[in-house]
Amino acid sequence: MGDQVQMQNVERDEMLALSSQILRDLGTPPDDALSVADSLVQAQEAGHASHGVIRLIEYTSFVERGWVIPTGQPTIVSDRGAVALIDGQWGWGQVACKNAVDLATEKALALGTATIAIRSCNHIGRLGEYVETLASRNLVSMMWCNADPAVAPFGGRTRVFGTNPFAAGIPTSSEDIIIDFATAGSAEGKLRIARANGQKVPEGLIITKDGKATNDPEEFYAGGALLPFGGHKGYCMSLLIEILGGALSGNHPSMNSSYSRGNGAVLTVINPEFFVGLDAFTSDVNEAAAQIKKSPAANPESPVLLPGEVENAQRAKNEASIEISTSIWQSIQELAVKVAKP
Repeated sequence: MGDQVQMQNVERDEMLALSSQILRDLGTPPDDALSVADSLVQAQEAGHASHGVIRLIEYTSFVERGWVIPTGQPTIVSDRGAVALIDGQWGWGQVACKNAVDLATEKALALGTATIAIRSCNHIGRLGEYVETLASRNLVSMMWCNADPAVAPFGGRTRVFGTNPFAAGIPTSSEDIIIDFATAGSAEGKLRIARANGQKVPEGLIITKDGKATNDPEEFYAGGALLPFGGHKGYCMSLLIEILGGALSGNHPSMNSSYSRGNGAVLTVINPEFFVGLDAFTSDVNEAAAQIKKSPAANPESPVLLPGEVENAQRAKNEASIEISTSIWQSIQELAVKVAKP
């Protein structure tokens, strides 16, 4: 996406306040509005504009269509030992997921492991945020969710799977290892960013509704489809997440007649203390991480990085103020005026 985009910097407090105000004006309770807004701003800080404040435009349309109930609160519908099922009550997905993270923490500290599934859940945002929180608590975690159809199966041309992201967090004694990626060649939100900025995307990410390769993100929104990453291997992983995310949560796989919308999420948490002990686990991970980092780089100007380092660098870059596309920030300001209470 090499096209030049005009950027600007916005103070974090300003971005958080405006985002929170928009959510409050949509009918969200103040605490939940701040929580959701903070998730969006965190994504923006980490360099994931696709899951940043641009989502407020989509979220507003969800509320207008009745897809999001801003006052909806997650409830536990099943709680047995190390396993629980949360119903998001079609409220904000971030609120439901943070509830799941806290419940999983409590169970994993007491039982050694926990698996929480979430249904009736709207867009949950950047999965990396949740596994980062768990890693900061010295817990290993894996998380995934299915989503609205957007991705063609390997060899196909119509939308069957969601972008179906996967994330994992591994605690270390310094910077935790954070893995977070869509099983599509690109997160749909990145197409949204490219379209908003008038950019093209790399070849191999999307096809037209006729199955032809294209680099125009507009073709996706005209009925085309994303492609899975890595050919048949990404297809298999997307299928796994689609089935387990949808069927274990009760949100249903997105190609099934029973599926309505939203994310069927599954979070599994492991407490290393119950296996080899936290100190021994961390020692092993630290040594492995160091050896990976020492691997000679094919390009001396691009050293080997661990997952999560790019986001940490972006946070450092955005510490004083957060970089955002000028056109996107203007659209958020316009949205705030549109939804403002008289």
